[in-house]
Amino acid sequence: MSAHWAASVFIMLSLVCSAAAVHRQEKASDESAPAANPTAPPPTSKPDRSSTDTKTTPRPEKKRAKPKRVVASPQPPGTPKKKVVREGGVDEPSAQIVTGMSPEEAGRQRQESELLLSTTAEILKEIAPRELGTEQQKTVSQIHNYMTLSRDALKEGDIPRAHTLAQKANLLADDLRKH
Repeated sequence: MSAHWAASVFIMLSLVCSAAAVHRQEKASDESAPAANPTAPPPTSKPDRSSTDTKTTPRPEKKRAKPKRVVASPQPPGTPKKKVVREGGVDEPSAQIVTGMSPEEAGRQRQESELLLSTTAEILKEIAPRELGTEQQKTVSQIHNYMTLSRDALKEGDIPRAHTLAQKANLLADDLRKH
């Protein structure tokens, strides 16, 4: 194993020395090039091989191409998108952080919103057997709309909006029950 390692180190050092010698030769040829006639053809004489490393031959100077960027090909339609999963694969919570509201307050408002929604549903069940006029039917429709929006806001984590919508639905239902 150590002989193999030593051979690998020797090869690496040889490559580094060869590259350094080529670099020195290219630099020396650049400095000795005549600057007076820039349109003159380059000299055709063989390069000086007076370097200590005689095994290397100077390479002609090439333009280096810019590295190509590898662009991921778009996925065919119907293929699920890749999702980066961090910290054990748990999705981030959908709770929205509201400035100025503590987690305890948010929990309390969530519970109160759910209570208002269930109370409103009970009131609507009470009213269902009654015959309602056109305006009252519009009010029932608006109550259902507020309840749906409130549930959606709870799912999205927008607790203040959910609470406000649940209150509106409950107030309309309570007013409808009284009249």
